[in-house]
Amino acid sequence: MLTYERISGVVSLTLIGLALYFVLNFPAQVTSVMLFGSPLTVVSPQRWLMVILLGALVMAGADTVIRTHPLLSSRKLGYLATFWVLPGLLVILATQTLGLAPSPLTWAGGLIGVGLLLWLTLLTEFRQVAPENSSLWSRIWQQFIGYAIALLFFIVIYQSRSRSLISATSVSLVSGMIALALLRYTPKQISKTWLFAIIIGLSLGQVTWALNYWRVGALNAGLLVFLIFYVLIGTAQQQLLGTLSRRTLAEFGVIAAVALAVILNL
Repeated sequence: MLTYERISGVVSLTLIGLALYFVLNFPAQVTSVMLFGSPLTVVSPQRWLMVILLGALVMAGADTVIRTHPLLSSRKLGYLATFWVLPGLLVILATQTLGLAPSPLTWAGGLIGVGLLLWLTLLTEFRQVAPENSSLWSRIWQQFIGYAIALLFFIVIYQSRSRSLISATSVSLVSGMIALALLRYTPKQISKTWLFAIIIGLSLGQVTWALNYWRVGALNAGLLVFLIFYVLIGTAQQQLLGTLSRRTLAEFGVIAAVALAVILNL
C-alpha cells in the first residue's frame, strides 16, 4: 500500500504541474545564440525551462518509488537512471501534445489519461526492479509505452521542422534514453545496456540528419526513424540475452522490408 501511495503522490504533483504549465502565461521572448557560426533561436525559454523542471520532478519521483523496493540489488546511479526515463519522457511529451486538444473538455480528459499512463508506468517500473519476479504483463506494458513514446516523439520532433542541429540531437537523446529503459534487465548487464543505448542514440541522430535533406512528411519520417529504432532495439535485446542468430537477423530484415514498403506508400 505504501508503494501505491507514493506513486499516487508523484502522479498528483505531476498533474498539478502540468495543469499550471498550460494555465500560466509565459512572456513571449525570443533568445538567439551563436552556435557553430550560425544563429540558434529559442522561443519562450521560460516555457522550455518549465518543461525541463516537470521532467526532472517526475524523474525524482520515480527514483523515490524505485528506491523503496525491498529487492533492489544495486543503487548505482547508472542502474537507477534507467527507471527514470519513461516517466520523465511521458510527461515531457504531454507538454507538447496536450495543447493540441480542440476543447477544454478534451484537454481535461487527456490530462486524466496522462495521469493514468504515468501511474501504470511507475508501477510497472517498480515491478521491473526484480525481473525474475516480474509478470509478463509488466514487461509487455514497458515495451508498449516505450515504443509508443518513441514514435510520438519522433513525429513531434519532425513536425517542428527544426534545424538538423536541434532535431537530430533531440532524436538522438530521446532514442538513447528510451533504449536504456527497454534494454534494462539486470544490474550486471548495465554497462552493456548503456553502451548499446549510446550506439542506438548516435545512429538515429545520424539517420535524422540525413533524412532532413529529404522532403518527406512528418508522419513518414517519424515512422522511418521508428522502424530503424525498433530493429536496433530488437537486435540489441537478442544480443544481450545471448539469443542473436542468423535466423533472428533474417526475421528482422523481413519485418523491416515489409514495413519500409508500407511507409513509403503512405
